[in-house]
Parts: sequence; structure tokens; C-alpha cells
Amino acid sequence: MFVELVKIKNREMLFAWLFQIKGFSQTLKKYKDFKTSPATEGLLRFSRHFLNSSITPYWVLQNGRKAGMLELIAKPDCVRLARFCVLKKYGNKGIGQQALHLAEQLYSDKKRWCLDTIFEEKNNIHLYEKLGYREYDERKQVNKRMTIIFYEKEKEQ
Repeated sequence: MFVELVKIKNREMLFAWLFQIKGFSQTLKKYKDFKTSPATEGLLRFSRHFLNSSITPYWVLQNGRKAGMLELIAKPDCVRLARFCVLKKYGNKGIGQQALHLAEQLYSDKKRWCLDTIFEEKNNIHLYEKLGYREYDERKQVNKRMTIIFYEKEKEQ
């Protein structure tokens, strides 16, 4: 299985928006988070976000097929992993783990990585902790079904 990260081009913005809706639709249904879920984001807001120069969006390709997407945001104090999703049909095949390794290689000079995820999504928690991420900061209760947990990773240089 060959996994690669490829920058999403501006001309692919509409497809990326539709992909994001599809990629996050399961968690939207499960947690009913209509305020912050990427699956509810309108095209105008998505386009403003997508065109932000501090954000670099990537396709996660598995054998040339779009299996997922993620964003990397280089901040002064960390590289932030955001909007990371792998489509359900590609799940539990190691694609996410490989994608994260590739992402870290893109910013190999950066020491600190950070992200947030849904605490109730145990597969996400398992993946991040297996890759060396550790919880920091206080958890944030979004609604009665969903809590956001914050992770960071200090890489040795």
C-alpha cells in the first residue's frame, strides 16, 4: 500500500469542500455538533479558510486514490494538524498513521506538533497516542455527546 500527501490545488477547492463534508458526515451524525463540525461548513466560509496563506491542505492518497485529507498550519510555537479525516471505506488500514508520518517529515525541522480530536473517538485516541502524542490542556465539552481533547508531541531533533 502506497500512501502519499499531495497539496490540494486551488482549482480543486470545490471538490475538497465536498470531500470534507463527506469525510466528517459520520461524526456529525453521531455527535450532533452542528456548530463546529467541518461537515456543516458552507462553501463561502470553507473558501476563506482554504485560501488562508498560513494553512496548507493536503490530499491523503492511497495508491493514487483520494482516501482522506488534512491540513497543516505552521504556527510559531507548533505545527498544527487540523481537519484530518480518512474516508470510512479506507479506515483501519494504516493510512492515517502513514499520513501522519509523512506530514511530520514535511516539517521535520519543527519540534512541537499539536492537534485536537474527539475524546469519544477511541480509534483516534489510540492512533495519536501510539505516535507519541500526549494530552495537554483542559478538555472542552462541546455538547452532552462530545468532548474535545488536545494533544501535543515534542519531537527530538
